[in-house]
Amino acid sequence: MKRKSHFQMIKKQRFFHRLFAIILVSCSLVSCSEDEGPDCSLQGTNYSVSDISGNWTATEARFFNVSAEPIQVVDVVAEGGSVTLSIQSNGRFTLNITESGEPSSRSSGDLCFDEDLLVVRFDGDAADDYEFFRITFNGTNNLSFDGPAEFDFNDDGTPDPADISLALVRS
Repeated sequence: MKRKSHFQMIKKQRFFHRLFAIILVSCSLVSCSEDEGPDCSLQGTNYSVSDISGNWTATEARFFNVSAEPIQVVDVVAEGGSVTLSIQSNGRFTLNITESGEPSSRSSGDLCFDEDLLVVRFDGDAADDYEFFRITFNGTNNLSFDGPAEFDFNDDGTPDPADISLALVRS
């Protein structure tokens, strides 16, 4: 039975590390040179904006503070608040978030699809400032989104980076 020497194994590892580094650099150069923003369309790979247009009410609105140890989770709906979302077939939307005992926070903007991801640009943001969300839709009354957000976890008036998970039903 022949055993590989440690030198051969190290040589092989170095080769794979170098190959991985070359691929990583190549990918980053290609992505930087082609970074022109999302390929926005009202029709996505699986859904269209007209499929999800309408009025929605959240059954769950969880914000995750992933930069904290341990991870903080706030579910606005479970804590007595409400979240509503209105989507027009042209891609305009209005999102209202009301925490229990707090005034409503209203956001609006445009949304579209880039393949299977939902692309959101909020009013007042730069044209090239957008967020990507994963979306699940059952074709009738259940819709969910997951993606980046901001939420003031410690009530200091400054929003913290967060992830959001919304589960909505058509209202």
